[in-house]
Amino acid sequence: MPPVLALLLASACTPAESNDDDVQPPTTLGPLDTGDGSTTSGGTGPGTTNASSSSTTATGTTMAVDGTVDDGPYFDVGMGNTTGEPCTPVSPTEQTCDGIDDDCNGFIDDIDEGGDGICDCLAIALVGTPGSLAASQFEQWLIDRGTSAVRINPPIVDASMLDDYDVVILDQLTREYTPAEAAAFDTWVNAGGGLMAMTGHTASPVSAQQWPNGILGPMGLAYQGALLSGPVTDFLPHPTTMGLTSVTFLGGFEVVATIPGQSDVVARLPGMVPAAQAQERGAGKVFVWGDEWIEYDSEWSALPEITQLWTNIFDWLTPADVCALPEG
Repeated sequence: MPPVLALLLASACTPAESNDDDVQPPTTLGPLDTGDGSTTSGGTGPGTTNASSSSTTATGTTMAVDGTVDDGPYFDVGMGNTTGEPCTPVSPTEQTCDGIDDDCNGFIDDIDEGGDGICDCLAIALVGTPGSLAASQFEQWLIDRGTSAVRINPPIVDASMLDDYDVVILDQLTREYTPAEAAAFDTWVNAGGGLMAMTGHTASPVSAQQWPNGILGPMGLAYQGALLSGPVTDFLPHPTTMGLTSVTFLGGFEVVATIPGQSDVVARLPGMVPAAQAQERGAGKVFVWGDEWIEYDSEWSALPEITQLWTNIFDWLTPADVCALPEG
């Protein structure tokens, strides 16, 4: 080969830049144009936010304006289902009713040591006096289930009083409640409280109907008519009626909806007479039963389904932030 030709061929096979396989990437990537006028870094990895000189990527990596990795926070998005700070267990099981997911199992205050289906962290208030039967130990039964249950006759009902409780049960009322107090009940329910009402302790249209109706009125529910007896054997599909076939009803009243379309009839006496109605109201719930015999434990041995009814009621009335999934 002539010397001049050999020299020309050698020059053609020796480019000024190396082949693609030998190209080394830059140590950092510059900002990427997102198309909306902003930029994100092309890097990845943990770092912290520097408000004055950094930009954050979708993965949480931050890049300073000089192209170096900043020391800002790293947001681990995982599979896209993270909701905030990582949960740090403080005990292997839920220990206290503190509004915190202590064992990081995804539920707040999910304690039921007796396995009876009633959350031990429920704060329950029974308003009024108990029934007349000597065998009525309903309050103690609730305490034995692990709940915090008290019987009260408050001189005034307002937000500060109601906020102490998750569930309030209207028992045998001892006085008439004012429109302002009824409004306080309604506001509390709408905010997430669970309200239940019973009646039938007497045949008095005043204490057995007028007084509870004064509280239930804003919610569109009321007791009416003459005394009725069951048992109740007609249960409509609802969380409060699961597993029920027969429940005592002796000398109670019809439960009617005074505002149509807000409540559901969930149990009926013979003749299609409503014995119970349930209502979801705002963030809370209301359950109205037309009799009081379900609180007498003398009935439970003969009709064990009554305790199942109570378990259903409390499970349904329990506010969303008690024994429940954390918000997020």
